[in-house]
Amino acid sequence: MEKAILEEVFASIQGEGPAVGQRQIFVRFRGCDLRCRYCDTPEAVKSTGEARESPCRAQVSSGSLVREEVPNPIGPAELTRLCDRIAVDGPGRPVASLTGGEPLLQAAFLHAWLPAVRQRYGIYLETSGVHHGAMKTLAPFIDVVSMDIKLPSATGQMPRWDDHGRFIAAASGCRLFVKVVVTRDTTPEDLRTAAMLVAEHDRSVPFIIQPASGPLAPDGASLLLRQSEMLKLLEEVRVIPQAHKLLLVP
Repeated sequence: MEKAILEEVFASIQGEGPAVGQRQIFVRFRGCDLRCRYCDTPEAVKSTGEARESPCRAQVSSGSLVREEVPNPIGPAELTRLCDRIAVDGPGRPVASLTGGEPLLQAAFLHAWLPAVRQRYGIYLETSGVHHGAMKTLAPFIDVVSMDIKLPSATGQMPRWDDHGRFIAAASGCRLFVKVVVTRDTTPEDLRTAAMLVAEHDRSVPFIIQPASGPLAPDGASLLLRQSEMLKLLEEVRVIPQAHKLLLVP
């Protein structure tokens, strides 16, 4: 049986992108093959051995913020149980947000888990937008894709334009939006390249400029200028900060 290595399972509001404020159940996968300098979840980036040895922290109910430790790795039925117990009862369909780390690094588990669980949950994937092979095979089981485009001047890493382009094509059957994290060091050239990459596939894909927080945060005037430039290439460009940090929720 395929099993997942998880960091945490909890309920909160979506703090990023066009679904900001929506109640979601967050399934945070461990492991990431990137090392972006603005990463705000370093606890999810662990070595394989360390990740397997330490437990997942799972919220015990929708009415309590208490979390218990659940041994890793975790099978499909157990993960469904952890999600079900924190879903809010009501007429709305709950949404499960797959985040990390990088969920697509555990694609084999997702193939085992998603076909059944998506009958009960909307599936929202947050991803670095480089694992196009996994995205192509999992697309039939995912509703919304929040795809990062990693700007080299912001991440401090190598360009990944080709991988991002192939990922956009692989995710075309899902409701896709693109997010770029912008720091004080982000160059206009990187932003323009990202916007042109999206425009080559579909100018109507929402493009979210997300300012980094803390010492890497850009100034407001530069954000407005960059947004104006991107709107010459794409139909929908928004500036959305991380709302969950403003509201001080997990």
